[in-house]
Amino acid sequence: AADIEKKIGGKVYGALYLISKVAEKRLDAYEEYPTLYKKMFFKYNNKKVMTYIMTKKTKLVPPTDHYLDIIRQGYRDCKLNMKSLNEALLPVKHLQR
Repeated sequence: AADIEKKIGGKVYGALYLISKVAEKRLDAYEEYPTLYKKMFFKYNNKKVMTYIMTKKTKLVPPTDHYLDIIRQGYRDCKLNMKSLNEALLPVKHLQR
């Protein structure tokens, strides 16, 4: 599962969406909230923003090809720089599934 990790000087790239309470409930189910992920709230441009972060940190393992394809598609859909994703994957490049 993808997650956000703290790193001094690090950045997190993503997209912001305005969602309804119904959509949030659906996302909660999809993200297995509150078992696998919990919600983290923060301010961005004076707006309250929510993201999901893992409840328990797990050891680093490479993503499956299918999971990585979904993440890459999200980067393309949101016009995010693929270089930042590739850099984030460097710590797991040498690991085996």
